[in-house]
Amino acid sequence: MLLWVNCMNHFRKGLLGLTLYNPEAKKWGQAHTQGAFVFAMWIYKNQKSKIVDFEIVGDNEDFLIHLDQALLVSEGKDLIRQLLIVLQTYKSSGNSERGEKFYNDYSEVSDFFLKVREIVQKKKKPRRIELNNNLVRYNDKVIEPRCYPESLEGIILSFQDRFHFNKDFYSQMKSEWDKFKSELRV
Repeated sequence: MLLWVNCMNHFRKGLLGLTLYNPEAKKWGQAHTQGAFVFAMWIYKNQKSKIVDFEIVGDNEDFLIHLDQALLVSEGKDLIRQLLIVLQTYKSSGNSERGEKFYNDYSEVSDFFLKVREIVQKKKKPRRIELNNNLVRYNDKVIEPRCYPESLEGIILSFQDRFHFNKDFYSQMKSEWDKFKSELRV
C-alpha cells in the first residue's frame, strides 16, 4: 500500500507540475516536478501490462490516474529499480550527454499531456491566504478569539490589531530601517 501511495503521489505531482512546463519553449520551470513527470513517463512507456493509465474524462473537464496496485508490486517495482539503476549509471559514469538525452526524452510532453496541462490550469485554485485570528483578553477570566474575513482586508485588520501603530513603534521601526537600509534593496 505504501508503494502505491508514493507512486500515485509522484504521478499526481508530475501531472499537476505540468503547469510549470512552457510548451512554447519546451522547457520545465522546476526540476522536481520534471523529475516526477519523468518517473511517471518511465513507468507509463515501459510497462508491459496496464500498471498505470491516464484518462481524460468528459469534454476535457478532468483527468484520472488509474494505478493497479497488484501490477505495481509485481511489475512496477522492477521498473522503478531499473530507472534508478539507469539514472545512477549515468550519474556515476559522468556520461552527462546520454543522461541528459535520456532525461529529456522522458520529459517530452505529448499532445495528450498538453491537454492534461490545460485541464490542470483551468482547475488550479488561487494561492491560499494565511490569516491568523487574534485572542483578545477582556479581563482575567474572559479571553475570546477575534476572527477576521478571509480576504486581504482581513489580513490587514489582523495585523492592525496585533501590532498597534504609534509614534514609539514607528521610531523603533525607522531606527532599525536606518541601520540596514544601505544593505537592502526595496
